[in-house]
Amino acid sequence: MRLRESVRALILDPDDCVLLVRFDWDGLDVEGGFWANPGGGVEPGETRLAAMQRELREETGLVVDDLGPEVWTKTALFPMAEWDGQVDHIHLYRTERFVPTPAMSPSQLEAEHVQDISWWSPEELATDGVTFAPRSLPRLLEQLHHEGVPAGPIELSGF
Repeated sequence: MRLRESVRALILDPDDCVLLVRFDWDGLDVEGGFWANPGGGVEPGETRLAAMQRELREETGLVVDDLGPEVWTKTALFPMAEWDGQVDHIHLYRTERFVPTPAMSPSQLEAEHVQDISWWSPEELATDGVTFAPRSLPRLLEQLHHEGVPAGPIELSGF
């Protein structure tokens, strides 16, 4: 099994609003795409921290100095060009709310299938007809709010 390693950021503001990116592309079986944590693949020879710094700068403009605690690890199997799936290491970042200013141009973001970037309140996460990755994101955020950062990452599977 060839699994691509990825890092993603769970970015929360002081009001527990979460910053998400919307991915969508031709052939995706989710109408309107899905909202997920910003981040992406770890390139060969790159550390997780370097990948996180690159991905967050490219997608959101956020600059980070460390990985933050890993709260979730999500393994999903799906066909990719060179991979059978992906393992996402999702790290928590608490920050003041900011206006996302991606380093990538709109056309570069579109080439990465990023269609939108938006803050979501806990109430907005309960919206019907919206798909998240992980699918259980609203429940996971509520659990994090009530129980705090887990001692080790919670293992998730699928989208």
